[in-house]
Amino acid sequence: MIKIYHFPNTRGLRAIWTCEELNVPYQVEMIDFSPEYRLSPEFLRISPIGKVPVLQDDSITMAESGAMVHYLIDKYGNGKLRPETDNPKYPTYLEWSWFAEATFTSSASEIIRHKRAFPDDINAEVINEFKRRATFCLNALMNFLADKKWLLGEHFSGADIMMGIALTTYARHVAEPFPPIIQNYFDRLSNRPAFLRTKQTES
Repeated sequence: MIKIYHFPNTRGLRAIWTCEELNVPYQVEMIDFSPEYRLSPEFLRISPIGKVPVLQDDSITMAESGAMVHYLIDKYGNGKLRPETDNPKYPTYLEWSWFAEATFTSSASEIIRHKRAFPDDINAEVINEFKRRATFCLNALMNFLADKKWLLGEHFSGADIMMGIALTTYARHVAEPFPPIIQNYFDRLSNRPAFLRTKQTES
């Protein structure tokens, strides 16, 4: 059975959500998130950089959430949650999957890291710069979604899972209101039965 090492409100939600959408059995193991445990020889054996999530599937061990989403879809999806590689929408699927993590989430993550590293000396200029970058990303997403239900149109995909957790992270840690188009999209994501089941794993 697939095993996902996770800590609440982290990117492990992507792998859990993907399993829920695909009805793939999995087990979640909540870890001790203390630096002492995450840098212990025990945990570094499965996560060389001491971070979650980690996914184990038989002999496979992965420690990158976006790769987990694509791996699970490719192995267990049976055509669900992604277009075929010769489909004209396949490049869009890839682009928005990685835009969500590499471009959008990176800005929100820098805000989180700055606040954690300097809780008593938060630099407003640094925060505002990364908010500006995140807003630029949100504007691009808003324009792309203007006439769409999901990132690929009428079909929900792994790209939406990637973006959904990116938006969840932003909403939790940056707490800036979304434009209406994105808020409506976020509401659709948040109300999917598989996402609701995903969140129940943390309660």
